[in-house]
Amino acid sequence: MINNIINQIKETEKKAKEIIVSSKKESAEIIEKTYEEAAKILKEAEKEVRVMFVEAEKRAKNDAAREAVKMEEDYNKRLEEIKNIFKSNQEKAIEKIIQRIVG
Repeated sequence: MINNIINQIKETEKKAKEIIVSSKKESAEIIEKTYEEAAKILKEAEKEVRVMFVEAEKRAKNDAAREAVKMEEDYNKRLEEIKNIFKSNQEKAIEKIIQRIVG
């Protein structure tokens, strides 16, 4: 009877060791899968960041191009206004010179 109990204890210890080994193996596999999944997520995140950066760069270039067009239009309007003022002043000056000469 004592031998039977000792054998049961030995069998239980053997099963416990097997469970521990199995648990260690499973935990190692879980950790490995977790690292693999984390690496995959990181790669995907890096890819998304690159895409976002390219899109932001395109938007910035488009915005800058639109702003340049607006600035050019504004510059051309102001240049035309200055030309008109110059022409008007030139005509007034010519009139004054003619007035002095004639009269």
